Amino acid sequence: MTLHAEDRDPSVDPGADFYRFANGGWMDAHPIPAGFGAWGSFEEVLTRNELVLRSELERAGTDPHDDLERRLGDFYASGMDTEAIEAAGLAPIQHLLDAVAAIDSPQSFLDLHAPFLREGLPLLYAAGATVDHEDSSRYLLWVVPSGLGLPDRDSYVTESEAAAALRAAYVDHVAAQLVNAGTEPGAAAALAPRVLELETRLAEPQLKAEERRDRGRTLNKRSLDDLAALSPALGLPAYVAAIGAGSTQVVNVSEPAYLEALRPIVDATDVEVLRAYAVFQVIKATASALPAAFEDEAFEFYGKRVEGKQEPKDRWKRVVAAIGSDMGEALSQLFVHATFSEAAKERAEAMVGEILAEMRHSLETRDWMSEQTRAKALTKLDSFGVKIGYPDEWRSWDGLEIGRQSYAANRLAASRFDLARQLRKLDEAVDTAEWDMPPHIVNAYYHPVRNEIVFPAGILQEPFFDAAADDAVNYGGIGTVIAHEVTHGFDDQGRRFDADGAFRDWWTEEDQAHFTGLAERLVAQFDEYVAVGEVHVNGRLTLGENIADLGGIALAQRAHARVSAGSPDIDGLTPAQRFFLANAAVWRGNTSEELARTLAQIDPHSPRKARVHGPLSNSDAFQQAFGLPDDAPVMRPRQERIQIW
Repeated sequence: MTLHAEDRDPSVDPGADFYRFANGGWMDAHPIPAGFGAWGSFEEVLTRNELVLRSELERAGTDPHDDLERRLGDFYASGMDTEAIEAAGLAPIQHLLDAVAAIDSPQSFLDLHAPFLREGLPLLYAAGATVDHEDSSRYLLWVVPSGLGLPDRDSYVTESEAAAALRAAYVDHVAAQLVNAGTEPGAAAALAPRVLELETRLAEPQLKAEERRDRGRTLNKRSLDDLAALSPALGLPAYVAAIGAGSTQVVNVSEPAYLEALRPIVDATDVEVLRAYAVFQVIKATASALPAAFEDEAFEFYGKRVEGKQEPKDRWKRVVAAIGSDMGEALSQLFVHATFSEAAKERAEAMVGEILAEMRHSLETRDWMSEQTRAKALTKLDSFGVKIGYPDEWRSWDGLEIGRQSYAANRLAASRFDLARQLRKLDEAVDTAEWDMPPHIVNAYYHPVRNEIVFPAGILQEPFFDAAADDAVNYGGIGTVIAHEVTHGFDDQGRRFDADGAFRDWWTEEDQAHFTGLAERLVAQFDEYVAVGEVHVNGRLTLGENIADLGGIALAQRAHARVSAGSPDIDGLTPAQRFFLANAAVWRGNTSEELARTLAQIDPHSPRKARVHGPLSNSDAFQQAFGLPDDAPVMRPRQERIQIW
């Protein structure tokens, strides 16, 4: 891996628009392909990874090495057999549609929630298991809102032309899918606006996207008695038992106000509207495995209207993605065996060690942090778990029946299997070796309750990482990603979890106030950036990621400066310049206006250009690397620069 001069735009002053300077040539040469809403480094790696997965699945379909490979090969073959899918029609989901047709009261509608969830089809609320935020040795059942067809709550209540147009298109989409499912066209046209009205009432009591980020709002444990009292007419304890979590005594309710509001909303809704809503939810959840009429209509709204794609991805890519969703860790085994070397893992482990050392130095030298908080912060850092590449032990898929006969049946079977596995964990000790993300995914994460950072093999690829490349491009690429995840342990939400992953106050009031003051300045900075058109970045929604981006570039830069001292220039660029150019290349990309608008509402990450300019505008090291004056447009005034970690 190297930096290519043709990827840059030398006509642009790096002090005026560093993002364009670093990436302009590449962006001009790489328009968004028809099957994507955006195209950049992440999509490039995803596409390369997909080719590996396709090859492995095709091999597994003809020459499987074991029963797991046989199931993966059969799953892929069933997804590619469009003739069988068309011939089956609605038969694989007819039992669900029949259950919906039998709804004759609000209570019978609510009674479907448990059996439908077991099929992987949540209606108004869903449930699942994750690590307990008060005791990381055990699992906890969560009940969360579900069932909205638009991107988020604000899509229903925002009074703008764009939001109104999206809602109008959604009504047309609901009507079209109801017709596809057998509703008479005139009835579908009358029911679809009423489905939107129902969903609007469901959206109103839900938290806004930026509010859901606040763990203090969403961590709400309830005993079964308290759960019953929350909404007596909803019968939630019976729901918990009916889904198969009968041994559970405590549940986390992410949005109590939503559950409190539900029963009156349901009772005030005509039964025919509840049936139409439920039919649409079934179709929405299964459209990708149904005949082309359903999948094509889903793409017209969600692909084109919401994500800005011009045409669907190739079918094989859609099937690979579905298997990744349903049997992700099994699929990852094929990927890892084909792509990931021990040498790459060792190089990445060494970088993690250097960046953790830099974070330790940062914690030790924050002059605003008291010794009491500092000691606990260092204990938390020293307790970090690190997972790189792939699990030490792969999870079992014993008991999951997959065949070649029905793609939709396979997807439903995988959903049933996964929920049952989640619920079994409620009676077991936490498996600390478990991964929350399949290792072929182009991503990374920090888990606050497990207090661990995880870097899948899927992202340990060019341009993020190359085991044979020089330090500058690796620290500027995957190094900033590593440092980003480390910083998440100390962002506005991650800092609220202690070394054991428990959600509790461990900062002094003075330290909290100082941190919050710095964070509020970052909110104000990003609120000024424009996401698309008249839509600004939501600095509060993106605060955690912005803190992690700011800390990521600072920590990785300091670690790189330390390990690369004395390194020679390459292609006329200093190590420091190469570091910052490599970082900008990570975030290069073109994004459709439709997707940009959607992401501005729901994505906790800032737009790609802001992810470069935002942190760099606060970086003295960046200014020095390119010899920029203090008044360069890309730089913030010195007295306004923000450094948290």
